[in-house]
Amino acid sequence: MSVEIVKKYFQKMDLRNSVPCGGDVKIPAVVGFIFPEQLKEMLQKGEKPLIVDVREECEAQKMPFKAEGVEVKIIPIRELMDRLNEIPKDKPVVLVCNFAIRASMAKMALDLVGYNNAKVLKGGVEQWNQLNG
Repeated sequence: MSVEIVKKYFQKMDLRNSVPCGGDVKIPAVVGFIFPEQLKEMLQKGEKPLIVDVREECEAQKMPFKAEGVEVKIIPIRELMDRLNEIPKDKPVVLVCNFAIRASMAKMALDLVGYNNAKVLKGGVEQWNQLNG
């Protein structure tokens, strides 16, 4: 599937107002979750996946992903296909958002354009920060 098709898919959606405010967007289950405990174990072993936060900049500032020594790159989902050059294919990538809805959508998009190294943080930033903050 081409990048242009995936871009058009995301351009039709504007989730900036619905999802952060509790909208009822339904996303199919996606294979490829990583549980907070698994991510914490990776980090403790010294593994450093790239954390890609697909929320809007203002959301990420209000509730940042809390983990020391880890690179967190904020790429809002609506910009994802235009910023693929910032996401490596040769190292682990963990996609995050508030509750894993947009991160699941981002994983589907990355899968469609040939990425096989991305996982979605189950429970999202909120659950991660509760367990690790």
